[in-house]
Amino acid sequence: MKTQKLSVFALVALGAAVAGTVLGSAPSHAEPPAVIQPMGMVLPTSLPKVTFYFRAPGGTKLTGSFIAEDVGKAAPKNFVIDSATVTAVDKMAATFTLARPAKGWPVGQYRLEVKHGDKLVHVERFMMLDAQ
Repeated sequence: MKTQKLSVFALVALGAAVAGTVLGSAPSHAEPPAVIQPMGMVLPTSLPKVTFYFRAPGGTKLTGSFIAEDVGKAAPKNFVIDSATVTAVDKMAATFTLARPAKGWPVGQYRLEVKHGDKLVHVERFMMLDAQ
């Protein structure tokens, strides 16, 4: 049985600001940097989207599910916000993105679960907090 290797190689949590940098132009405004805490990355609720990039062999199909672990009264605990199945391209990347809800990010704890078939291969936790 062939083993496939999957690893997170970047987390882009600054949405459009980082996209401009990646494409070679300077961002029009700087978002506050993300901070790593024991419960995951702490991100400001002002972000337009959260995007995770994963390194995996080309053609690998992965399913990512964004879950609201605990966002108070905004949703039940462990509520599945969205799921998508993607195929890694160019022998390198699979991308999962979650856009800010129309009413804004509820403050709280979230996670992204990534599966290869039925096997859970990665969990990435992050928190959304109001910028101070």
